[in-house]
Amino acid sequence: MKIKTFFDFCSGIGGGRLGLEQAGLQCVGRSETSRLADTTYRLMHNTENDINYGNLKKITADKIPEFDLLIAGFPCQTFSVIGRQEGFSDDRGQIIFHLSRILNETQPTCFILENVKGLVTHDNGRTIKIILDELNSVGYDVSCRVLTSLDYGVPQMRQRVYFVGFKKMLGFDYSKFEWPKPQAIPPLSKYLIDDNAADGERLSILKYYLKNPVNAGKYTVDDIKSMEGKIIDTRMNDLRIYTGKCPTLRAQRDGVLYVRNGTIYQLTGYEALLLQGFPKEYAEKVKHEVTDRHLLMQAGNAMTVNVIQALGNSITKFIESQGEL
Repeated sequence: MKIKTFFDFCSGIGGGRLGLEQAGLQCVGRSETSRLADTTYRLMHNTENDINYGNLKKITADKIPEFDLLIAGFPCQTFSVIGRQEGFSDDRGQIIFHLSRILNETQPTCFILENVKGLVTHDNGRTIKIILDELNSVGYDVSCRVLTSLDYGVPQMRQRVYFVGFKKMLGFDYSKFEWPKPQAIPPLSKYLIDDNAADGERLSILKYYLKNPVNAGKYTVDDIKSMEGKIIDTRMNDLRIYTGKCPTLRAQRDGVLYVRNGTIYQLTGYEALLLQGFPKEYAEKVKHEVTDRHLLMQAGNAMTVNVIQALGNSITKFIESQGEL
């Protein structure tokens, strides 16, 4: 048995799409309400044979093509440790139930869902239990695992929880499904290749962090300039320094800095796309077409291409191993 097609829900800029395409699957449609994100999506991907069906709350099975796999990075702001953690009380937190409804109506062979790591502990674990029970109730064997992008071919410390489900009635031996194995971490220098030296405003923000009560007396700007190859992350009142890896890209942030040849650079949207696993040829399609601010936000909201490709490969290998049913 083989799967061939997928539908890209909450499609964003298509990190999930590209990962599954690299795993050999074909996209038959997408669902995204952000006009700006979908503009970037259309610039990067060949969408000639698929369309955006819009708000998934209004989508029913009779309105979309058949597909073998459903993928969605459903809204995470309501579950994130950074967000207000309102969970199901927030309208965005209800998206999971619409995805469950669509699964029930369309009954694809399998699915991949992604969310923030904080979902695992939200409301003392009750939230994730509700989600697992809901997905199980519409006919799927489901398991979840927290994976970090750092283990799958990009130097970014992005931890996300992934749900993988298979239709029960197919009778798969789900115990034989193998989550993808970790890979080597590539050099960070291959990703920090743009030419965006930090401007005066950004350096002033850095000086503020260096002088606040948490960091006062630890470093000067000249000290930072001497930290060749280091990543500097300013968050809340904190300042963190990383070697060989980048902190999780976020949609809302002051910006990541790094040092190259004694100069402090500011991470660009182009570099953020590379750190999310988008190949250069994809990132270059939008580098001069979408503002840097929007690319940074969109990359921060995207799925890591490498992780989805690894999951796609694991799923297709598992399904093929089950033979004809």
